Amino acid sequence: MRKVLILFLIALSAPDRVCAQLRFGLDLGLDLSHVSFNKAVADSRSRQGFFVGPKIRASLPQTGLGADVALRYAQRSVAIIDDLSSDERETYKSSPMNYVEVPLNIRWDIGVKSWGIYVATGPQWDWYIGQGTWESTSKFRTNFNHSVFSWNVGAGVWLFNRLGVGLTYNLPITPQGNYVSATFNALRNATEKIEMKSYAWQLSLDFYF
Repeated sequence: MRKVLILFLIALSAPDRVCAQLRFGLDLGLDLSHVSFNKAVADSRSRQGFFVGPKIRASLPQTGLGADVALRYAQRSVAIIDDLSSDERETYKSSPMNYVEVPLNIRWDIGVKSWGIYVATGPQWDWYIGQGTWESTSKFRTNFNHSVFSWNVGAGVWLFNRLGVGLTYNLPITPQGNYVSATFNALRNATEKIEMKSYAWQLSLDFYF
C-alpha cells in the first residue's frame, strides 16, 4: 500500500521534462457483491449495485506505468439467508446501503495512441454511511462496520485515450461486519459473532476529459 501511495505522489510531482500526464474524468459502473461467512451458519445471494464519482489518472511517459485514484459514491445491498433451520429458512434483503469509496491503483498500460489494454491493482477504502445494525425477527442480527479495507485486481481496455472499460475483482482484507445467529448460538449455548466479508466483481466505464 505504501508503494502505491509513493508512486502516485511521484507521478503528481514529477518535473515538466518527465512530467506525468494528468487526466481528469468520471468513473461509473456496476458491481455484483456476495457476502461470505467464516462459519457455515448462513448463506448469501449476490446483489447488484452501482458506483459513480470523479477520477484522476496520472501516467509516466514512455514507461506505461501510472496510477489512478477515484472518489466514488456507491450503493449496494445484501441478501442473507438463515439456513440452519430448513423448515423456516428466512431471507433478509437489505435496503440500499450507501458507501463512499476511494480506490487507489497502480497500472501498466500497453498499446498505441488510439487504443490499448491495461492491468491495475491497489487498495480501496470504503466508508459506510448508513445504519450500522439490522435485525431480522429473533433469528439473527447483522452489524456492519463503518470502514472497510480491501484490495483490487483488474484489467481493461482503453480507446482514444478518453474511454476505458475495465473489470475488477475486489477482495476484502477487513470484514464488512459480523453476523449473530440466534439458532446457531442456541445449539452451542453461547453468544458468538460470525465474521462476514464482502467479495465483488466491478464493471467500470471511465471517461476522461
